[in-house]
Amino acid sequence: MNNLAQRVITGIIGVVIMISGIAYHEITFGLIFIIISFLTVQEFYTLTSKNGYYPFKTWGLLFSTVLFCLIFLSVSGIIEYKFLWLLLPLFTFAFIIPLYSKKEAHPINCLSVTLMGVFYIALPFSLLSIIAFKNGGFEFQVILGLLIAQWASDTGAYFVGKTFGRTKLFERVSPNKTWEGTIGGIILAVGALYLWSQYFEILTSIQWIGLGLIVSIFGSFGDLIESLFKRTFQLKDSGTVLKGHGGFLDRFDGFIVAIPFATAYFMFIT
Repeated sequence: MNNLAQRVITGIIGVVIMISGIAYHEITFGLIFIIISFLTVQEFYTLTSKNGYYPFKTWGLLFSTVLFCLIFLSVSGIIEYKFLWLLLPLFTFAFIIPLYSKKEAHPINCLSVTLMGVFYIALPFSLLSIIAFKNGGFEFQVILGLLIAQWASDTGAYFVGKTFGRTKLFERVSPNKTWEGTIGGIILAVGALYLWSQYFEILTSIQWIGLGLIVSIFGSFGDLIESLFKRTFQLKDSGTVLKGHGGFLDRFDGFIVAIPFATAYFMFIT
C-alpha cells in the first residue's frame, strides 16, 4: 500500500472517530481531546529526549492533563471556577523539580523543554473547551468547524501544491511548501466554512469565513514551526503511530497554533 493510500485510510478513520465523538456528547468531546493532548505532549517529550533534552515528563504530562480537565470541568459547569486556582501551585512546582533532578542535561534546559510542551501543545487543546462552552451550552458545531477548516486547508495545500506548486513559501524551513499550495489551502478552508455556515447559524457566514481564514493562515505557520523543529532535530516525522501521517504532532501541528488565534477571534465576535 503506497503512502497516499495509507494517508487516506488513516485520515478517514480518524475523521469519523473525531466527528462522531465530538458531536455525540460533551464528555466524548472531552475524552477525545484529552487523549490527543496527552499523546501529542508525550510525543513531543520523546522527540526532544532523543536529541539531548530531557524534559520532566511526569510533571509535564500530569500538568497537561490537569490543565485540560480543570478547564473542561469548570467551563462545562461540573465544578466551580475556584478549582482553577489549583493550577498555580502545580505550575510553580515545576521550578522546584530541577533542585532534585539528577539528569545530566542542564536543569534549566530540561525545565524549558518541559514548559514548552505545556504551552505549545496542552494549552491550545485546553482552549477548545472555552470555545465549546462559551455561550453556556455545548456547541460542537464550532469545534467541528475549526477541524473542518484545518482539514480543508491541509488537503487544499497538499493537492494544489503537488499540482501547481512552483513558488517556494519558506524554503529555509520547508523546501516542499509553496505559495500556490498555501493559497489553495486558504481557498478550500474558506469555501468549506462558507458551506458549513449554510447549515449552522451560530456564526454568520462572514464570521465563519473569517474563522476559516484564521485557521488556514495560522495553521500554515504551525506547520512551518513543526518543520523547523524536525529540521533542528533532523527528523522526517515526529512519530509513526498514524500510518501515512507520521505522529500526532505531524497531524495537529497547524491546529494547535491556530487554536489560540481562533479562540481570541471567537471571543471578540460572539
